[in-house]
Amino acid sequence: MSASITLIGDQLANSERKLYTWFAQHQLEAQKKLLTHPQADVSVQRYDISTPLADGKHSQYRQELLALANETGVDHVLQVQSPSTSQTGLAVFDMDSTLIKAEVIDELAVEMGIGAQVAAVTASAMRGEIEFTESFVQRLALLEGLSSEVMDNVYQRIVHMDGIAILMKALHKLGWKTAILSGGFTYFADRLQQEYGMTHVHANVLEIEAGRLTGKHIGPIVDAKRKQQLLAQLTEQYQLPVSQTIACGDGANDLLMLNAAGLGVALHAKPLVREQAPCPVNNLGLDAVLYLLGLSSDDIQALVS
Repeated sequence: MSASITLIGDQLANSERKLYTWFAQHQLEAQKKLLTHPQADVSVQRYDISTPLADGKHSQYRQELLALANETGVDHVLQVQSPSTSQTGLAVFDMDSTLIKAEVIDELAVEMGIGAQVAAVTASAMRGEIEFTESFVQRLALLEGLSSEVMDNVYQRIVHMDGIAILMKALHKLGWKTAILSGGFTYFADRLQQEYGMTHVHANVLEIEAGRLTGKHIGPIVDAKRKQQLLAQLTEQYQLPVSQTIACGDGANDLLMLNAAGLGVALHAKPLVREQAPCPVNNLGLDAVLYLLGLSSDDIQALVS
């Protein structure tokens, strides 16, 4: 598939004019396709670029389109290539603030009465200001003594990301493998797997003794490098080309896998991640991934009905 730019937002007329000006400046030609119905709350328009993109210009184009996105509030997503829905593939996802609208370690800290203290460290780590592994060990240690019985209540109150059910059902219908690669905890990732049928889960294991958290973990920490390695291992396991892989996340510890995948989607991401990830999206939930695969609303409905 040729390079494309996808606009995602609620009022696209002004952004479309600016985009056509940008096409003219770079002497690019594109064909427009409306992927959503005219009455949709959020519109998605895809522009397939028929002109070959200049070598070495991809980074410049992304930065210019990000500037347009920041100016207009409409996502301008450049894809140099796109995975094919006619072939099987692999999609991997961060969990906290990607599959769910929460950082689990922050929610556990609320139960401990230290929510604000831990949330500040989490936010700093996700912005890339603190190394993830160091911050993870530091935050987890503060949870020593917390009763494991609170974890079910925490899971029950967590809100799942918009579009998660549609995305997982569609990907599985297409024959894709799916995986949670999370710096969060297996207790919560396993529950999501049970609910939505992801193929694999890789997350951190909490050490629990006598019904209480010890403030320690068991096994390797799933950090940025580990996520990248797991993406590579699963890609090799299923004998897939990298072009048939998707990674989706929001934090600095997701950047390595986002940039390693065929389609790297930064969903509602921190500013640093929006700047450095291939495909930043703010205006939809997880179903945005399906539109970035070139599917229309009618295509998606046919898959999930």
